[in-house]
Amino acid sequence: MGSFRPFELLWKCRVTPSASVLRFRVADGLPLGGLGRTAPTGVKVRLPSTEVEKSYSPVTHPAKAGSFDLLVKAYPPREGGGVGAYLCGLEPGESALMKVKPAEFSHLAGSPLRPGRWDQLGLVACGTGVAPLFQVASEVLAWNNGTRVSMVLACRNEEEILMRPELEEMAKNPCFHFHVQLSSPKLTGWPRAASGRITAETLQNCLPLPGERSMILVCGTDGFVETMAGPIQRVKLPDGKKRKVQGPLSGYLAQLGFAADQVHKF
Repeated sequence: MGSFRPFELLWKCRVTPSASVLRFRVADGLPLGGLGRTAPTGVKVRLPSTEVEKSYSPVTHPAKAGSFDLLVKAYPPREGGGVGAYLCGLEPGESALMKVKPAEFSHLAGSPLRPGRWDQLGLVACGTGVAPLFQVASEVLAWNNGTRVSMVLACRNEEEILMRPELEEMAKNPCFHFHVQLSSPKLTGWPRAASGRITAETLQNCLPLPGERSMILVCGTDGFVETMAGPIQRVKLPDGKKRKVQGPLSGYLAQLGFAADQVHKF
């Protein structure tokens, strides 16, 4: 995975009351993961003077050179946490220690993302889980080969919808559709949103049907992923750290007839 090195903050913008987009410089002027890297790319950030680390996926296209953007939520301080609040507290010119995740992180269902692999892609996210899925959608739509992308995003309320302007812009592409499910009642007549929790019926109405040419990607909190697609499992490594593995498929997507090789959990 390489070693931790400083990445300078160039710019930041608050996008919701608790989340910001942060732009960091890539010193060598190359794309973050190097040439030829496919989505999703990822970084691991270390809290200064601690062993506390947290992973993030940029929301910029993996081919973007010279900088990358992170969508970061400043969660309340807790033991073993605080990376998000630390990043959101940085000012332009300051740096954060990060290392780029290896190329294997870009593998979805065992191999890199490539044109023609699937005809339809379904994306299911909550909160900052939208970040890696937005990056995947950006790459797939850039192929301009007719691959259809559908996204279902769960949010607490309209104020907490992350990347809303970017998603609206992306939705100008006829191959992309997104739907937002709000746990709080709607306050406006925005047609893309509905009130209530995501259900199996929501997914059935918004995602592609199960099939060999369809793939569903799920990203969010552990509880959210488990409800949608079954629990992610963590295998303990020799150094004491844990690595995520897919675990069995269950939840709503299994109920709808998807097979384990048609679903990838982040």
